[in-house]
Amino acid sequence: MWARQLLYGLFIASLLAMPSVVMLAYHRITGDPSLRPLAQTIAPVIFGPAQDEQSDMQVQLRLHAPTREQGLNMARQLQRTLSAKGIDAQVVIYDVPLDEPASVAFVVARNRIGPLPLSRASEGINAAVSAYRMARGI
Repeated sequence: MWARQLLYGLFIASLLAMPSVVMLAYHRITGDPSLRPLAQTIAPVIFGPAQDEQSDMQVQLRLHAPTREQGLNMARQLQRTLSAKGIDAQVVIYDVPLDEPASVAFVVARNRIGPLPLSRASEGINAAVSAYRMARGI
């Protein structure tokens, strides 16, 4: 009687542990860290760096005073776009006089892309992502 209850208990325990065992085996075979059971997900690693780390890229927005609210919205959009590509970017907004054009510049390691007019910011993003990947060896 007790042997039968022991077998039922072992069967239920093996059913509960099976998904973790399968994922751990798959992790050991492929080496993919996001597939470890009970592991830290990959999103915090990409989107939230440790506090002592600096950001991978700096984006310098040079805007006129009347467009400051639009600049904050643009800064958020730039951060979202770059974080979707796996890059932690620090966006800095500068006030420029009206006689200077509004522009955006990307600083990756020692590389500087820009300044570009705001209408060409998407081209700068693509160039900055390429520079980031070359600098990191990705």
